[in-house]
Amino acid sequence: MSPFLYEPAYLAFIVLFSLWIGVPRLLSPDNSHQEHGSGWLFLFLICVVFAIWLGLRPISGAAFGDTANYAYEYMRIGVYDVKMDWSSEWVWRWLMVGCKSVGMSVSMFFVVVELIYVLTAFFAVRRFMPSDPMLGMIFVMGSLMFFTFGVNGLRNGMACHIVLLAISLLLDDKYAPGILLCLLAFGIHRSTALPIISVLVAILGFRDFRYAMAFWIVSILISIVAGDAVSSFFASLGFDDRMTQYVSIREMSQFSKKGFRWDFLLYSSMPVLMGWYVCVRKKLQDNWYNVICMVYCLCNAFWIMVIRSAFSNRFAYLSWFIYPIVIAYPLVNLHVWDDQDRKTGWILLSYVGFTAFMIAFVW
Repeated sequence: MSPFLYEPAYLAFIVLFSLWIGVPRLLSPDNSHQEHGSGWLFLFLICVVFAIWLGLRPISGAAFGDTANYAYEYMRIGVYDVKMDWSSEWVWRWLMVGCKSVGMSVSMFFVVVELIYVLTAFFAVRRFMPSDPMLGMIFVMGSLMFFTFGVNGLRNGMACHIVLLAISLLLDDKYAPGILLCLLAFGIHRSTALPIISVLVAILGFRDFRYAMAFWIVSILISIVAGDAVSSFFASLGFDDRMTQYVSIREMSQFSKKGFRWDFLLYSSMPVLMGWYVCVRKKLQDNWYNVICMVYCLCNAFWIMVIRSAFSNRFAYLSWFIYPIVIAYPLVNLHVWDDQDRKTGWILLSYVGFTAFMIAFVW
């Protein structure tokens, strides 16, 4: 299969999947679809097949960005070229060395990476939305950056989904496995320090979404007034060496090529509005959802303050990996509207339709 056909094939799959899930909800006379928690095994098999298909993609930098760089890194790494060093991303190197030591080809290594990327999201969704994991997973797979970070920003995407699973465990008071997963994620991509710290703030601090939303709004003002100075300050903290490089690049690219991106700020505001509507406007109390919304706001506020940096999409994903959970969680677990099935169908189709439009015509 041509590498340039992978993205169209993914879009076709995700659109058909969303129609299969969404259209019956639009036609439903009641909320009969809200309690369908069966079928998780079928969904699991879909995720496995999708991950294997994605992992066996051709090694093409033109079609898949950093895939070629990761392949080169894997081929040249030595079987003893790893050490436990918290100043480096040693877990990622340990994964490469482990796969190479058992004789895995580059393609099989990518299959392992994709299985971790997709299945950690699957298990997290099943914990967040046990009554309807199918709906939750289509929101995840239909999100704007899901395909991109499955084939380009591999380490970032995999580490963030591990953090997503860790959040679901920490919220369920399973602290030992949750902390372990956070450490593993940090050892894969150190930028996950941001969502990990945000989770701790949300769980141990104030679980009032209004504070996080106020901080998010203030971050916009800060970015407009002193964006460059704030970017330089965060770069000086040194939690991710790539950030220093990105903020120093004068030729902006990716999201930042036009300066402050109001269009992507608008996109990022949708979960904030959903959180406001559920937590403030409707006054629905759910500790898990409050924490999820707070983590999103805190992480997204960071991205807003460094939005002018080159490759700021790398930082956007530190909040956007939670985006589908913020949208889908109340649709499954909370009674937000009387005709919730129909509104869920419209939200799902609009959500996936926006992703398809952006990938097909804008990017």
